[in-house]
Order: sequence, then C-alpha cells, then structure tokens
Amino acid sequence: MLDIRQLEVLAAIARTGSYTAAAASLGYTQPAVSYQMRRLQQAVGAQLVARAGRGLRLTPTGQALVRHADTIFSVLRAADQDIAARVARGGGLVRIAAFQSGCAALLPQVVGRLQAHHPDVRVTVVQAEPVQARRMIRAGEGDLGLLCNWANETLPEGESAMLRVPLMSDRRCVVMRRDHPMADHETIHLGELSDHDWVMESFRDRFTAACTSLGFEPRISATVDDTRTIQALVSAGLGISLMSELALRDNADPELVYRPLRDWPLRRTYALLWPDMVQVTAVATVLHEVRRAAHVLRTVGGPQGSDDPD
Repeated sequence: MLDIRQLEVLAAIARTGSYTAAAASLGYTQPAVSYQMRRLQQAVGAQLVARAGRGLRLTPTGQALVRHADTIFSVLRAADQDIAARVARGGGLVRIAAFQSGCAALLPQVVGRLQAHHPDVRVTVVQAEPVQARRMIRAGEGDLGLLCNWANETLPEGESAMLRVPLMSDRRCVVMRRDHPMADHETIHLGELSDHDWVMESFRDRFTAACTSLGFEPRISATVDDTRTIQALVSAGLGISLMSELALRDNADPELVYRPLRDWPLRRTYALLWPDMVQVTAVATVLHEVRRAAHVLRTVGGPQGSDDPD
C-alpha cells in the first residue's frame, strides 16, 4: 500500500528538482525526505528519481507515479472541500486562476451573480497566464482555471487527466486608428502589415514566428501587458496591435477599429479543473456561473466563432 506522505515527498521533488528544496517546501529535514524516498522506492520496487546535473529528474516510473499522485491529491482535496461545503450548507471558498481577458470579461458577471444568488460561495481570483494557471490547478493551488489556447494546438501537457469545459472561441484582431489606410478592410492578412510598428504583449512567440515565416521581423515599439494601455498607445499613434475579441469587448477605445486577422486560428477559452472537484457544491456553482457568463457573451454580441458547451 502506498503511503500518502511518501507520495507528497515525490511530488515535491518533481516540483522542486532536489531533496533539499523539497524538504524546505514541505517543512521537513533533508534526511527525512531521503528516508521517505528510500521507503517509497522499496515499496514500488523501482528507482523513481535519478541525478541530472546538480538536480534530480524523475524516471519514467517516477513520472507515472506522480501523475497518479496528482489524481489522488485532487480526490482528497475534493473530499475535504465537499465536507466543508456540507458543513457550511453549500457555501465555501473557490480559488480561480484566469488569464487577463477572462478576468475582465467573464469574472465580473460571475462575481455579481454569486453575490446576488449564492452569497455563501466566495471566490478569490489570481490573474495568471495559461501555463501558470495550469500548474496551479494541477498542484492544487487553485480549484478552477480559466485558460485559453489556439484551435490548432494539441492538448497541452498536464491536462490529460483533468476536466476541460469549453466556453467560447474568439478571433485575433488587428487594432488600429480609425484613420488607418486599412481601417475599411473587412479582414487583414498579417503579411500586409510588414512595414508597421507594433504595440505588443510580452507573450508573443506565435506572432513573432508567424512574422518570420512571412519573411519579416516586426518592429516592436512598445511591450505592454495591459489591454487599456495597449489601446491608449495605439490611439496615440505609436503603432498597431493584435488583440483578441474577448479583450476588446468591453474595453474598445471609440477612436480605434479592429479587424479580424485572416488565416489565423481561433482562440479557445475553457475551464480547467480536476474531475472530482465538480462534486464540490461551491465549485460546481462557480463553474455553472462561468458557463452562464460565457453563454451571455456569445449570445449578446459576443465573440465570433463560438463553441457552445451546452
């Protein structure tokens, strides 16, 4: 029978890369961590970690066991929250991690509905890029994630055992001033913009790669991660930008226009959580309100090309 404490030690080593760092994160001594790992490897009958330079890496068996451990931890967290929610008669705290435009466009509606109809359900929100949000949900540092990825991407690593709930899709758009020569175009191809200055976000690897494949290097005039600031700089004439429809929905500057980028994949927004968390009343309530908010956005002038999760 596997020992839950030993699995926690293995997961900490996988997360930190060393016995010393794992011990610090768990509040153990380094010899205690070494002892627990020896016991676990004896119980399994196989090596679970191996040296990799100055750190450690998991063997294939260790990686498989950590995946099972993550599932076990999620079941325990769900049980803990479910019992707490029953004691609180349906209430409880739900920790949400969400990307920026998800925070701005979806969560205000969700919070408003919760306060009006489910006052015993409380939420905390952390703005996080999808990679960080995925890590938080996987590690149990969050209960529900709002993430996004591109329609032509494969399933991100680490999500195969988790529940993905599709919410909507939106397009990538070129943001420009109303007096821009292409402002009257219905759609624009990225290749038509090779001689422009750009106001872009920090996370722009796909954009840069697409420009390179079209034979040009974009001139970045500003790097900004706040949507309102991006629009203000574009409005001031510093350059043009790319933004998703969800980010533009409630923040569009009246002096700007946005036109869909042609031949660019849709961005898909989805909720991510461990399957057992759906059994927790408070989490199920928040997920329901998130889906409702996404439905409202889709049906009331929301993003185009939407997925209907119902």
